[in-house]
Amino acid sequence: MLTRIQLNLLGRRSYLSSVVSLATGTAQSTISLENNDDDNPEQAYGSDFETNRKYLTFSWWLLNRGWTDVMEKVETTVREVFGHLSPRDLLSFDTFSQLALEVRKKVEGKPDSERPGAQWLPFLLPPTPLEDFVLKESGVLGDSATHQSGSPPIGFQTSTITPALRRLLDETSDLIESPAFCHVLTRLLDAGFSFLLNKKLLAGAFALDMPSSAVVPESTGQPAPSLTSRAILLPKILSVLTRQAHSIGHGIPNEYLQEMEQVKDLEAFAAVVYSSNWENEIHQDEALVAAAAGLNDAATTTSALQADDVVMARQDRGAETRPSQATVDESVVFVDSTQSSFESAWEKALEGSQSHSQS
Repeated sequence: MLTRIQLNLLGRRSYLSSVVSLATGTAQSTISLENNDDDNPEQAYGSDFETNRKYLTFSWWLLNRGWTDVMEKVETTVREVFGHLSPRDLLSFDTFSQLALEVRKKVEGKPDSERPGAQWLPFLLPPTPLEDFVLKESGVLGDSATHQSGSPPIGFQTSTITPALRRLLDETSDLIESPAFCHVLTRLLDAGFSFLLNKKLLAGAFALDMPSSAVVPESTGQPAPSLTSRAILLPKILSVLTRQAHSIGHGIPNEYLQEMEQVKDLEAFAAVVYSSNWENEIHQDEALVAAAAGLNDAATTTSALQADDVVMARQDRGAETRPSQATVDESVVFVDSTQSSFESAWEKALEGSQSHSQS
């Protein structure tokens, strides 16, 4: 989820830069989603290689700090929920599934209005005072700048966070804290756990002595009742989970990621991230503001010329001399201010996804 947000935000900036450059005649007649000009010191908006590199480097926090916090939270919860069991206990599939769901509820929270979901931001991005520390520890500022002790420097004052990088980090934080992020992440975890329990655990631990056709009937997609009520020793369950843990972390291709990628809400979320907040992007950059102003002037001139042409043509035909509004306004596509609202765009994406599913 973090990587998708990062790549979509950078892709949006590059796309917007290409569109404006193309519209103003300052670039070749292509729209690019990539930065192929890393060595150009006069890079346009969206192609700032150094800013992009620093921004992507912030995944260091999750890989080196955030994941340990997640691990500790999960381990504490698992001990709390499963701690009363012993290796000699028998568990049915239904019982184990309910215990696993209880762990998920405690770790993830419940994404509804009554009980907010988990706060994922501290796991994914560092607090503002530690942002420079992350850049130093990751090596993006050079070996000489790396703090050797592995802990944040005391009294560190100078910041290497540029305004462009600040905007990217702030928008990333806003997206992670949005209800849509929590909703999509819950759906991804639903897909992953469903694959683990219904495909791997059920077949590997509960159906070893059963015909393969009895595991998950094609007609219902649900485990056979006789299998879900069958009880087996806990160590047999743990042996399957141990093997699957390796597959989850190191499987190539990764079956679990493939299952998650089938979640339609993930595609909708990526599309909304890519298409939202364009208006703020334009107004935050002086070059784009100037370019947009030029486009508006050109649009006004074009509209006026089109209106005059329509009037003259209709006069020649003896028709009504007032041009249609549709003809006058048909010039340049402007950014719709309503699309700068992530929540509004997300609702529209969900409606489209639901309509597609129903059809």
